[in-house]
Amino acid sequence: MDYPDDIQDFLNRARRGDRLDPQVFVDYTRRFSSIILWGAGNLGTAIGRKLLDLGVPVAGYWDTQADRIRTRNGLEVVVPFSGDLDKDATLIIFCIGNVAMGPNVFRQLAENGWNHVVHGNDLLQGLLCPLSSEGPALTGICNQLDICSVCSCERLDNIVRAGAARRHHIDQEELLSFDRVHFIVNNVCNLKCKHCFIYINSYRSEWKQNVPLGQMLQDIDVVMGAVHSFGVVNIFGGEPFLRKDIGQVVERVLAHDNFGAVIVNTNGTVPIDPSQLASLKDERIRLAFSNYLEVLDEDKRALFQRNLEVALAEGVNAKCQNALPTWNMSSTLERKGDSVETMAAKKHACGVRFLYVFNGKVFPCAFAMSIHDLRIADYPSDYLSLDPGKTPEQIRAGIRELIERTHYGACGHCEAFGSPLLTGKAAEQGFDSRYRLPEP
Repeated sequence: MDYPDDIQDFLNRARRGDRLDPQVFVDYTRRFSSIILWGAGNLGTAIGRKLLDLGVPVAGYWDTQADRIRTRNGLEVVVPFSGDLDKDATLIIFCIGNVAMGPNVFRQLAENGWNHVVHGNDLLQGLLCPLSSEGPALTGICNQLDICSVCSCERLDNIVRAGAARRHHIDQEELLSFDRVHFIVNNVCNLKCKHCFIYINSYRSEWKQNVPLGQMLQDIDVVMGAVHSFGVVNIFGGEPFLRKDIGQVVERVLAHDNFGAVIVNTNGTVPIDPSQLASLKDERIRLAFSNYLEVLDEDKRALFQRNLEVALAEGVNAKCQNALPTWNMSSTLERKGDSVETMAAKKHACGVRFLYVFNGKVFPCAFAMSIHDLRIADYPSDYLSLDPGKTPEQIRAGIRELIERTHYGACGHCEAFGSPLLTGKAAEQGFDSRYRLPEP
Protein backbone atom coordinates (compact mmCIF):
# COMPACT_ATOMS: atom_id res chain seq x y z
CA MET A 1 0.00 0.00 0.00
CA ASP A 2 1.08 3.56 -0.69
CA TYR A 3 0.62 5.82 2.33
CA PRO A 4 1.12 9.56 2.82
CA ASP A 5 4.62 10.32 4.08
CA ASP A 6 3.49 11.11 7.63
CA ILE A 7 1.63 7.81 8.01
CA GLN A 8 4.37 5.78 6.33
CA ASP A 9 6.78 7.29 8.84
CA PHE A 10 4.38 6.49 11.70
CA LEU A 11 4.08 2.84 10.60
CA ASN A 12 7.84 2.49 10.05
CA ARG A 13 8.58 3.88 13.49
CA ALA A 14 5.93 1.65 15.07
CA ARG A 15 7.66 -1.40 13.64
CA ARG A 16 11.08 -0.03 14.61
CA GLY A 17 10.14 0.19 18.27
CA ASP A 18 9.89 3.98 18.73
CA ARG A 19 7.50 5.69 21.11
CA LEU A 20 4.85 7.53 19.07
CA ASP A 21 2.27 10.28 19.27
CA PRO A 22 -1.11 8.63 18.51
CA GLN A 23 -2.50 11.94 17.29
CA VAL A 24 -0.60 11.43 14.03
CA PHE A 25 -2.77 8.44 13.19
CA VAL A 26 -5.93 10.07 14.53
CA ASP A 27 -5.41 13.00 12.14
CA TYR A 28 -4.97 10.52 9.26
CA THR A 29 -8.34 8.86 9.96
CA ARG A 30 -10.08 12.23 9.58
CA ARG A 31 -9.38 12.11 5.85
CA PHE A 32 -12.01 9.37 5.48
CA SER A 33 -15.78 9.30 5.80
CA SER A 34 -15.86 5.68 7.02
CA ILE A 35 -13.51 3.63 9.22
CA ILE A 36 -14.12 -0.15 9.07
CA LEU A 37 -12.35 -2.75 11.22
CA TRP A 38 -12.07 -6.12 9.45
CA GLY A 39 -12.02 -8.73 12.20
CA ALA A 40 -13.99 -8.65 15.45
CA GLY A 41 -11.70 -10.97 17.42
CA ASN A 42 -9.27 -10.03 20.18
CA LEU A 43 -7.13 -7.73 18.02
CA GLY A 44 -10.07 -5.95 16.40
CA THR A 45 -11.79 -5.50 19.74
CA ALA A 46 -8.72 -3.93 21.36
CA ILE A 47 -7.92 -1.64 18.43
CA GLY A 48 -11.55 -0.58 18.11
CA ARG A 49 -11.67 0.30 21.81
CA LYS A 50 -8.44 2.31 21.53
CA LEU A 51 -9.61 4.22 18.46
CA LEU A 52 -12.94 5.05 20.08
CA ASP A 53 -11.08 6.29 23.17
CA LEU A 54 -9.01 8.52 20.88
CA GLY A 55 -12.17 9.95 19.36
CA VAL A 56 -11.95 8.16 16.01
CA PRO A 57 -15.49 7.60 14.61
CA VAL A 58 -15.31 3.90 13.74
CA ALA A 59 -18.32 2.96 11.58
CA GLY A 60 -18.38 -0.77 12.36
CA TYR A 61 -16.84 -4.19 11.87
CA TRP A 62 -16.56 -6.74 9.09
CA ASP A 63 -16.32 -10.37 10.12
CA THR A 64 -17.23 -13.66 8.42
CA GLN A 65 -18.87 -14.74 11.70
CA ALA A 66 -21.09 -11.69 11.88
CA ASP A 67 -24.23 -13.79 12.44
CA ARG A 68 -22.70 -15.06 15.69
CA ILE A 69 -20.90 -11.93 16.95
CA ARG A 70 -23.44 -9.24 15.93
CA THR A 71 -21.88 -6.36 17.91
CA ARG A 72 -18.44 -5.38 19.19
CA ASN A 73 -17.62 -2.30 21.26
CA GLY A 74 -21.23 -1.23 20.72
CA LEU A 75 -20.77 -1.29 16.93
CA GLU A 76 -22.54 -3.48 14.40
CA VAL A 77 -20.67 -6.46 12.96
CA VAL A 78 -21.56 -7.37 9.37
CA VAL A 79 -20.10 -9.72 6.78
CA PRO A 80 -17.18 -8.31 4.75
CA PHE A 81 -18.01 -5.86 1.95
CA SER A 82 -21.49 -5.17 3.32
CA GLY A 83 -22.94 -1.70 3.05
CA ASP A 84 -22.86 1.03 0.46
CA LEU A 85 -19.37 2.38 1.06
CA ASP A 86 -17.31 4.77 -1.04
CA LYS A 87 -14.08 2.83 -1.60
CA ASP A 88 -12.05 6.00 -2.06
CA ALA A 89 -13.34 7.47 1.21
CA THR A 90 -13.16 4.31 3.37
CA LEU A 91 -10.23 3.26 5.53
CA ILE A 92 -10.13 -0.46 6.29
CA ILE A 93 -8.08 -1.63 9.27
CA PHE A 94 -7.36 -5.33 8.84
CA CYS A 95 -7.48 -6.84 12.32
CA ILE A 96 -6.75 -10.52 11.71
CA GLY A 97 -3.34 -11.16 13.19
CA ASN A 98 -2.39 -14.26 11.17
CA VAL A 99 0.78 -13.35 9.28
CA ALA A 100 0.00 -15.61 6.33
CA MET A 101 -3.42 -14.13 5.56
CA GLY A 102 -2.53 -10.46 5.42
CA PRO A 103 -0.61 -10.21 2.11
CA ASN A 104 -3.22 -12.20 0.20
CA VAL A 105 -6.13 -10.17 1.57
CA PHE A 106 -4.33 -6.89 0.89
CA ARG A 107 -3.81 -7.96 -2.73
CA GLN A 108 -7.47 -8.88 -3.11
CA LEU A 109 -8.58 -5.57 -1.64
CA ALA A 110 -6.31 -3.60 -3.97
CA GLU A 111 -7.49 -5.59 -6.99
CA ASN A 112 -11.08 -4.67 -6.11
CA GLY A 113 -10.43 -0.97 -5.65
CA TRP A 114 -10.06 -0.78 -1.84
CA ASN A 115 -6.91 1.31 -1.78
CA HIS A 116 -6.83 2.52 1.82
CA VAL A 117 -5.92 -0.34 4.13
CA VAL A 118 -3.82 -0.47 7.30
CA HIS A 119 -2.81 -3.66 9.08
CA GLY A 120 -4.01 -3.88 12.65
CA ASN A 121 -0.68 -5.39 13.67
CA ASP A 122 0.93 -2.04 12.85
CA LEU A 123 -1.56 -0.23 15.08
CA LEU A 124 -1.01 -2.76 17.83
CA GLN A 125 2.68 -1.90 17.63
CA GLY A 126 2.18 1.86 17.28
CA LEU A 127 -0.80 2.54 19.58
CA LEU A 128 -1.01 -0.26 22.12
CA CYS A 129 2.42 -1.82 22.73
CA PRO A 130 4.02 -0.61 26.01
CA LEU A 131 7.55 -1.73 25.01
CA SER A 132 10.14 0.24 23.09
CA SER A 133 13.62 -0.21 21.65
CA GLU A 134 14.96 2.01 24.43
CA GLY A 135 14.49 -0.81 26.92
CA PRO A 136 14.52 -4.61 27.22
CA ALA A 137 12.24 -7.03 25.38
CA LEU A 138 9.92 -7.84 28.27
CA THR A 139 8.07 -10.55 26.42
CA GLY A 140 6.27 -11.62 29.56
CA ILE A 141 4.13 -8.55 28.86
CA CYS A 142 3.60 -9.58 25.23
CA ASN A 143 2.58 -13.10 26.21
CA GLN A 144 -0.03 -11.85 28.65
CA LEU A 145 -1.78 -9.88 25.91
CA ASP A 146 -4.42 -11.87 24.02
CA ILE A 147 -4.22 -9.28 21.24
CA CYS A 148 -0.55 -9.89 20.48
CA SER A 149 0.27 -12.75 18.12
CA VAL A 150 3.99 -12.25 19.01
CA CYS A 151 5.13 -14.30 15.99
CA SER A 152 4.40 -11.51 13.48
CA CYS A 153 5.63 -8.56 15.54
CA GLU A 154 8.32 -6.53 13.80
CA ARG A 155 8.46 -4.22 16.81
CA LEU A 156 9.53 -7.07 19.09
CA ASP A 157 12.15 -8.17 16.58
CA ASN A 158 13.58 -4.67 16.42
CA ILE A 159 13.58 -4.27 20.20
CA VAL A 160 15.56 -7.52 20.47
CA ARG A 161 17.89 -6.35 17.68
CA ALA A 162 18.54 -3.06 19.49
CA GLY A 163 19.39 -4.98 22.66
CA ALA A 164 21.73 -7.30 20.74
CA ALA A 165 23.52 -4.34 19.20
CA ARG A 166 24.05 -2.82 22.64
CA ARG A 167 25.24 -6.14 24.04
CA HIS A 168 27.74 -6.75 21.20
CA HIS A 169 28.74 -3.07 20.93
CA ILE A 170 28.11 -3.00 17.18
CA ASP A 171 25.71 -1.20 14.86
CA GLN A 172 22.43 -2.95 14.10
CA GLU A 173 23.37 -3.05 10.41
CA GLU A 174 26.23 -5.40 11.28
CA LEU A 175 24.01 -7.92 13.06
CA LEU A 176 22.80 -11.16 11.56
CA SER A 177 19.23 -11.17 12.84
CA PHE A 178 15.95 -12.78 11.85
CA ASP A 179 12.31 -12.18 12.67
CA ARG A 180 11.87 -15.87 13.41
CA VAL A 181 13.57 -19.22 13.50
CA HIS A 182 11.54 -22.43 13.35
CA PHE A 183 13.07 -25.46 15.01
CA ILE A 184 11.18 -28.36 13.41
CA VAL A 185 11.08 -31.16 15.97
CA ASN A 186 9.40 -33.78 13.78
CA ASN A 187 7.51 -34.44 10.56
CA VAL A 188 4.85 -36.52 12.33
CA CYS A 189 1.31 -35.35 13.03
CA ASN A 190 -1.92 -36.95 14.20
CA LEU A 191 -4.03 -34.66 11.98
CA LYS A 192 -4.34 -34.77 8.20
CA CYS A 193 -4.84 -31.17 7.15
CA LYS A 194 -5.38 -31.19 3.38
CA HIS A 195 -3.37 -28.05 2.77
CA CYS A 196 -0.63 -28.50 5.38
CA PHE A 197 2.21 -26.14 4.48
CA ILE A 198 4.84 -28.77 5.25
CA TYR A 199 2.93 -31.48 3.36
CA ILE A 200 2.52 -34.00 6.18
CA ASN A 201 0.08 -36.08 4.09
CA SER A 202 2.63 -36.45 1.29
CA TYR A 203 5.20 -38.28 3.41
CA ARG A 204 5.74 -41.99 3.11
CA SER A 205 5.44 -43.65 6.49
CA GLU A 206 9.12 -44.64 6.57
CA TRP A 207 10.18 -41.01 6.19
CA LYS A 208 8.35 -39.76 9.27
CA GLN A 209 10.42 -39.20 12.39
CA ASN A 210 11.07 -37.30 15.56
CA VAL A 211 14.43 -35.63 15.08
CA PRO A 212 16.83 -37.37 17.52
CA LEU A 213 17.14 -35.37 20.72
CA GLY A 214 20.92 -35.06 20.48
CA GLN A 215 20.59 -33.64 16.96
CA MET A 216 17.88 -31.20 18.10
CA LEU A 217 19.98 -29.86 20.97
CA GLN A 218 23.07 -29.57 18.79
CA ASP A 219 21.17 -27.70 16.07
CA ILE A 220 19.75 -25.25 18.61
CA ASP A 221 23.18 -24.51 20.04
CA VAL A 222 24.84 -24.12 16.63
CA VAL A 223 22.19 -21.81 15.16
CA MET A 224 21.56 -19.70 18.25
CA GLY A 225 25.27 -19.45 18.88
CA ALA A 226 25.84 -18.04 15.39
CA VAL A 227 22.89 -15.67 14.85
CA HIS A 228 22.94 -12.45 16.87
CA SER A 229 19.20 -12.26 17.51
CA PHE A 230 15.77 -13.69 16.78
CA GLY A 231 12.53 -11.90 17.50
CA VAL A 232 10.76 -15.22 18.04
CA VAL A 233 11.81 -18.84 18.32
CA ASN A 234 9.11 -21.23 17.09
CA ILE A 235 9.07 -24.85 18.27
CA PHE A 236 7.16 -26.50 15.47
CA GLY A 237 6.21 -29.82 13.89
CA GLY A 238 4.47 -31.90 12.77
CA GLU A 239 3.02 -32.00 16.24
CA PRO A 240 5.55 -31.18 18.98
CA PHE A 241 3.67 -33.05 21.71
CA LEU A 242 4.20 -36.32 19.90
CA ARG A 243 7.65 -36.00 21.50
CA LYS A 244 7.79 -36.97 25.18
CA ASP A 245 11.03 -34.96 25.48
CA ILE A 246 9.66 -31.68 24.12
CA GLY A 247 10.50 -30.02 27.44
CA GLN A 248 14.21 -30.71 26.94
CA VAL A 249 14.07 -29.04 23.54
CA VAL A 250 12.49 -25.95 25.10
CA GLU A 251 15.03 -25.91 27.93
CA ARG A 252 17.89 -25.79 25.45
CA VAL A 253 16.38 -22.75 23.71
CA LEU A 254 15.92 -21.00 27.06
CA ALA A 255 19.62 -21.51 27.81
CA HIS A 256 20.32 -18.81 25.19
CA ASP A 257 19.61 -15.10 25.59
CA ASN A 258 19.40 -13.77 22.04
CA PHE A 259 15.64 -14.00 21.43
CA GLY A 260 12.46 -12.25 22.40
CA ALA A 261 9.80 -14.93 22.79
CA VAL A 262 9.35 -18.67 22.34
CA ILE A 263 6.19 -20.04 20.76
CA VAL A 264 5.44 -23.74 21.05
CA ASN A 265 2.76 -24.62 18.50
CA THR A 266 0.31 -27.46 19.03
CA ASN A 267 -2.94 -28.60 17.46
CA GLY A 268 -4.06 -29.58 20.96
CA THR A 269 -5.44 -32.95 19.92
CA VAL A 270 -2.89 -35.37 21.33
CA PRO A 271 -2.88 -36.09 25.08
CA ILE A 272 -0.52 -33.69 26.85
CA ASP A 273 1.14 -35.00 29.99
CA PRO A 274 1.86 -32.43 32.73
CA SER A 275 5.48 -33.65 32.72
CA GLN A 276 5.82 -32.24 29.19
CA LEU A 277 4.81 -28.81 30.47
CA ALA A 278 7.30 -28.43 33.33
CA SER A 279 9.76 -26.45 31.20
CA LEU A 280 7.09 -24.27 29.57
CA LYS A 281 6.29 -22.06 32.57
CA ASP A 282 8.87 -19.40 31.70
CA GLU A 283 7.15 -16.06 31.04
CA ARG A 284 8.90 -15.78 27.66
CA ILE A 285 7.01 -18.84 26.38
CA ARG A 286 3.59 -18.99 24.76
CA LEU A 287 1.95 -22.35 24.17
CA ALA A 288 -0.18 -21.62 21.10
CA PHE A 289 -3.16 -23.90 20.55
CA SER A 290 -4.08 -23.76 16.85
CA ASN A 291 -7.83 -23.31 16.65
CA TYR A 292 -9.01 -26.03 14.30
CA LEU A 293 -12.15 -26.72 16.34
CA GLU A 294 -14.49 -26.22 13.39
CA VAL A 295 -13.09 -29.23 11.54
CA LEU A 296 -12.51 -31.54 14.51
CA ASP A 297 -14.84 -34.29 15.69
CA GLU A 298 -16.43 -34.20 19.14
CA ASP A 299 -13.74 -36.34 20.80
CA LYS A 300 -10.89 -34.18 19.51
CA ARG A 301 -12.67 -30.98 20.52
CA ALA A 302 -13.08 -32.35 24.04
CA LEU A 303 -9.40 -33.37 24.19
CA PHE A 304 -8.38 -29.93 22.92
CA GLN A 305 -10.30 -28.28 25.76
CA ARG A 306 -8.86 -30.67 28.36
CA ASN A 307 -5.32 -30.04 27.15
CA LEU A 308 -5.83 -26.28 27.30
CA GLU A 309 -7.19 -26.55 30.84
CA VAL A 310 -4.27 -28.77 31.91
CA ALA A 311 -1.74 -26.29 30.52
CA LEU A 312 -3.38 -23.34 32.28
CA ALA A 313 -3.64 -25.29 35.55
CA GLU A 314 0.10 -26.03 35.33
CA GLY A 315 0.85 -22.32 35.08
CA VAL A 316 1.73 -22.29 31.39
CA ASN A 317 0.90 -19.22 29.32
CA ALA A 318 -1.39 -21.07 26.92
CA LYS A 319 -3.57 -19.34 24.34
CA CYS A 320 -6.25 -20.63 22.00
CA GLN A 321 -5.69 -18.71 18.78
CA ASN A 322 -8.46 -17.03 16.82
CA ALA A 323 -10.13 -19.35 14.34
CA LEU A 324 -9.41 -18.61 10.68
CA PRO A 325 -12.01 -19.14 7.96
CA THR A 326 -9.45 -20.10 5.30
CA TRP A 327 -5.77 -20.80 4.74
CA ASN A 328 -3.52 -19.92 1.85
CA MET A 329 -3.36 -22.98 -0.38
CA SER A 330 0.06 -24.62 -0.51
CA SER A 331 2.00 -24.92 -3.75
CA THR A 332 2.04 -28.09 -5.79
CA LEU A 333 5.37 -29.91 -5.68
CA GLU A 334 6.39 -30.61 -9.26
CA ARG A 335 9.11 -28.61 -10.99
CA LYS A 336 7.59 -25.79 -13.02
CA GLY A 337 10.30 -25.43 -15.67
CA ASP A 338 11.07 -21.83 -14.72
CA SER A 339 14.02 -19.89 -16.05
CA VAL A 340 16.72 -18.68 -13.67
CA GLU A 341 15.34 -15.16 -14.09
CA THR A 342 11.85 -16.27 -13.05
CA MET A 343 13.17 -18.16 -10.03
CA ALA A 344 15.17 -15.09 -9.00
CA ALA A 345 12.06 -12.92 -9.38
CA LYS A 346 10.09 -15.35 -7.19
CA LYS A 347 12.74 -15.24 -4.50
CA HIS A 348 12.87 -11.45 -4.61
CA ALA A 349 9.07 -11.16 -4.38
CA CYS A 350 8.91 -13.59 -1.47
CA GLY A 351 10.96 -11.50 0.93
CA VAL A 352 10.75 -14.06 3.76
CA ARG A 353 13.23 -13.44 6.58
CA PHE A 354 12.79 -16.65 8.57
CA LEU A 355 14.96 -19.70 9.08
CA TYR A 356 13.81 -23.32 9.27
CA VAL A 357 16.09 -25.73 11.09
CA PHE A 358 15.50 -29.44 10.64
CA ASN A 359 17.68 -32.47 11.31
CA GLY A 360 21.12 -30.94 10.93
CA LYS A 361 20.32 -28.40 8.22
CA VAL A 362 19.07 -24.82 8.05
CA PHE A 363 16.73 -23.83 5.21
CA PRO A 364 15.63 -20.37 4.03
CA CYS A 365 11.94 -21.33 3.87
CA ALA A 366 9.54 -24.14 4.71
CA PHE A 367 9.01 -25.00 1.05
CA ALA A 368 12.72 -25.59 0.44
CA MET A 369 12.75 -27.80 3.52
CA SER A 370 9.80 -29.82 2.23
CA ILE A 371 11.24 -30.27 -1.26
CA HIS A 372 14.38 -31.71 0.33
CA ASP A 373 12.75 -33.79 3.08
CA LEU A 374 10.19 -35.31 0.70
CA ARG A 375 13.09 -36.56 -1.43
CA ILE A 376 11.81 -34.63 -4.43
CA ALA A 377 15.19 -33.03 -5.08
CA ASP A 378 18.45 -32.39 -3.27
CA TYR A 379 19.45 -28.84 -4.16
CA PRO A 380 22.74 -27.89 -2.45
CA SER A 381 21.73 -24.25 -2.93
CA ASP A 382 18.75 -24.68 -0.61
CA TYR A 383 20.34 -25.40 2.77
CA LEU A 384 23.38 -25.15 4.97
CA SER A 385 24.56 -28.25 6.82
CA LEU A 386 25.15 -27.39 10.46
CA ASP A 387 28.64 -28.60 11.24
CA PRO A 388 29.22 -28.37 15.02
CA GLY A 389 32.97 -28.32 14.36
CA LYS A 390 32.73 -24.90 12.72
CA THR A 391 33.03 -21.67 14.67
CA PRO A 392 30.01 -19.38 15.20
CA GLU A 393 31.65 -16.95 12.78
CA GLN A 394 31.85 -19.64 10.08
CA ILE A 395 28.23 -20.69 10.59
CA ARG A 396 27.16 -17.06 10.56
CA ALA A 397 28.97 -16.49 7.26
CA GLY A 398 27.33 -19.61 5.82
CA ILE A 399 23.85 -18.45 6.82
CA ARG A 400 24.47 -15.01 5.33
CA GLU A 401 25.56 -16.58 2.06
CA LEU A 402 22.50 -18.88 2.09
CA ILE A 403 19.95 -16.11 2.51
CA GLU A 404 21.67 -13.81 0.01
CA ARG A 405 21.52 -16.31 -2.87
CA THR A 406 19.60 -14.97 -5.84
CA HIS A 407 17.29 -18.00 -5.88
CA TYR A 408 16.91 -21.58 -4.70
CA GLY A 409 16.15 -24.81 -6.50
CA ALA A 410 12.84 -24.93 -4.63
CA CYS A 411 11.83 -21.64 -6.29
CA GLY A 412 11.48 -23.65 -9.49
CA HIS A 413 8.76 -25.74 -7.81
CA CYS A 414 6.96 -22.92 -6.00
CA GLU A 415 3.81 -21.47 -7.55
CA ALA A 416 3.15 -18.76 -4.97
CA PHE A 417 4.19 -16.05 -7.43
CA GLY A 418 1.36 -13.55 -7.57
CA SER A 419 -1.88 -14.18 -5.68
CA PRO A 420 -2.06 -17.50 -3.80
CA LEU A 421 -5.30 -19.44 -3.82
CA LEU A 422 -7.37 -19.76 -0.67
CA THR A 423 -8.66 -23.00 0.77
CA GLY A 424 -12.36 -23.58 1.24
CA LYS A 425 -11.92 -24.04 4.98
CA ALA A 426 -8.97 -23.75 7.34
CA ALA A 427 -7.45 -27.07 8.47
CA GLU A 428 -9.90 -29.14 6.44
CA GLN A 429 -8.99 -32.81 6.91
CA GLY A 430 -8.20 -35.34 4.21
CA PHE A 431 -5.76 -35.92 1.37
CA ASP A 432 -5.75 -33.76 -1.74
CA SER A 433 -4.11 -35.19 -4.86
CA ARG A 434 -2.88 -31.66 -5.58
CA TYR A 435 0.04 -32.49 -3.27
CA ARG A 436 0.99 -35.87 -4.67
CA LEU A 437 4.70 -36.51 -5.03
CA PRO A 438 6.05 -35.90 -8.54
CA GLU A 439 7.02 -38.90 -10.60
CA PRO A 440 10.76 -39.70 -10.33
